[in-house]
Amino acid sequence: MANPRNSGPLEEFTRRPVLRLGLSCPDLSAARLFYEGTLGCRVLAETTEALVIDFFTCRLDVARGPGAPPVEGAAVLAEFGLETGWEDWHRAVDHLNYVGVRYASPPSIHARGTPQESAHFSINDPGGNPLGFTALRQPERSEK
Repeated sequence: MANPRNSGPLEEFTRRPVLRLGLSCPDLSAARLFYEGTLGCRVLAETTEALVIDFFTCRLDVARGPGAPPVEGAAVLAEFGLETGWEDWHRAVDHLNYVGVRYASPPSIHARGTPQESAHFSINDPGGNPLGFTALRQPERSEK
């Protein structure tokens, strides 16, 4: 029987598409330092008005602009980020603690000891754009 996860819109492309995200930041030097220096991403291209960053195989286009608008009273902000392996998530937390990153939402474990156990934290880039990082203790459970 065919696996339904192997069929779908990707079959329509001759080359696997790359997820592209666009956002703005008022200080491109700070954005470069954050994405390249703090997160270890690679800058692919740079002009005085924009950066193109390899954000863990996704293309991140950062244009000079006002950044994310502040959201007052919001319990949860929309975010982009990564779902990583459990150990990778913990190594990321160790690294970010070491370099002194301020968390928008501190590292936490949810549903501890259950099959749905997950970990999450979020940070903001210099433009105020929220990045979320999640790990599932048993990722195979989320794929069913």
